[in-house]
Amino acid sequence: MRRVTGMETRRSFIRKSALTGIAGIIAAGRAPAYAQDMNLLKLSRLGLGSHNFLSSFKNPPESFKERILCKPYAVWDDIPEVADSMKGDLFEKVLRDPVEVVRESDGVLVMHADYRKVFELAQPALESGKPVFINRPFTATIVDAEEAVRLARAYDAPLMSASSLEFQPEVAVMQQFIIEKGPLRAYEAYCCEPHFTWHFPHVINYAHAALGGGMDTAYFVGDYVMELRAWTVDKKPIGSSLVVLTYKPRDGQPPIIGMNHCGAQPGGYHIDVYAAQENRLFDCDTKTLFDHMFVALHDFFGKRIVPRPYEAILEEHRALVAANLSRETGMAVKLDSLGGNDALPYSEGIRRYIVNRALGKKE
Repeated sequence: MRRVTGMETRRSFIRKSALTGIAGIIAAGRAPAYAQDMNLLKLSRLGLGSHNFLSSFKNPPESFKERILCKPYAVWDDIPEVADSMKGDLFEKVLRDPVEVVRESDGVLVMHADYRKVFELAQPALESGKPVFINRPFTATIVDAEEAVRLARAYDAPLMSASSLEFQPEVAVMQQFIIEKGPLRAYEAYCCEPHFTWHFPHVINYAHAALGGGMDTAYFVGDYVMELRAWTVDKKPIGSSLVVLTYKPRDGQPPIIGMNHCGAQPGGYHIDVYAAQENRLFDCDTKTLFDHMFVALHDFFGKRIVPRPYEAILEEHRALVAANLSRETGMAVKLDSLGGNDALPYSEGIRRYIVNRALGKKE
């Protein structure tokens, strides 16, 4: 079985700044550097990615009635013009060194679209005990994922990586449904966006949060989409892809089968749950999709509450990596068989598309 090797860019792109910066951060300890105005925690963003979650800290959902504990502070990207364009009126400053961003902040959101780089960006903050959110996908390789969790535990640094779907109210309703109508037999989950590495975490993580873990094998079939322009700009016809997940038996019951779909067809995020006594379709309310994500992020940074177990993050990431290896080999792949350098695929088109969009350029 062919393995995906580590990337050339790993541990090199911030090495120069990190050599001097990490030691200083660790020596300084992990006491928060509270903002002077209203005692707000300073949250900063590392890299241009697919979402701007920090904007909600200036404009929280109307349903959120608590006192806001955090504020957007600084932004960095390895393309200075991109960082300047991201600043707008949201961030107070642009910094040119990612380690300096960590030093000046109380928490960081690692949003860089090149997920081969996110572990190196997150490492200084983890080693200084500061909360770190990593946007999906969690990391590129299995070894980076495991090392990020190890550092989070070693330095008592809260770590979060999640799809916004994991925090929807339907998750609790599905859990109760399984208690009342179960045991669980199978499910079908759908995401109406087709990108492999960015959008499969939506359905995989959504199902994991609602229906539990214990994933055993992953099998990929269908269209493989990695170029955003083909879908969003060129409007080319794009078919669906499917990752079939099998689960280890629970309490002597038959293995669960999970059908995880991504496509560009009409329809919203949903999970159709097949229990022993009844099946029911659960639709996600997209009108309040990010409201629940904001609450999870606010409590994570402001109260250091980790919303999902680290074991869940690692299993979800393994499922995605196993799906890619299945795509390459044409066979079902056991999650337990993955090695440290098994990795997600990457396309320069991912980053190029959003950089050009941020700078107002045509690709």
